Amino acid sequence: MSNLYKFNQDTQIDEFGVDHSNFSLRDEIEYNTMRANQSMPKQQNPIRQVVGAVADMTRNYFDMKRDNTVGNDDYFHCKANYEAANRGDWGRSTATWLGNKKEDFDYYKNQIRGLSPVEASIDRIHDRKVNEIGRQRAQSGLYSSPREACNSFRVKDINEKY
Repeated sequence: MSNLYKFNQDTQIDEFGVDHSNFSLRDEIEYNTMRANQSMPKQQNPIRQVVGAVADMTRNYFDMKRDNTVGNDDYFHCKANYEAANRGDWGRSTATWLGNKKEDFDYYKNQIRGLSPVEASIDRIHDRKVNEIGRQRAQSGLYSSPREACNSFRVKDINEKY
């Protein structure tokens, strides 16, 4: 029987950590059927996830700057975090860490730009929440793309290519 997943013959463990050593033929058939009908979480190599997540965050930052539409930052925050988290656990962790560090930096940068500490805190909390929404929507499996998942944050004049 051909499997729909990577399977280590020595350990009897598949790519998602499921132990097949005690599976009957019926169990294997049911598992293959379930895999065919239901998407399983994508888990790339951890290094690829981290590198990919950094690339996702960086690309979306520069896309946001290029788009230069007032109010577009929530969409790009959501989209970057969705894309990074969609890579797997390491991608999600990387997005969380990078997003939090960026918002901590922006807290001080916003005060230099004239915001009060309270206003800078409100902005930091808001951006962290939007980042979290992007990551949660990636994990939910309810959306087919980052654009669909983050559509609620799109502003009127944002470039259609994003």
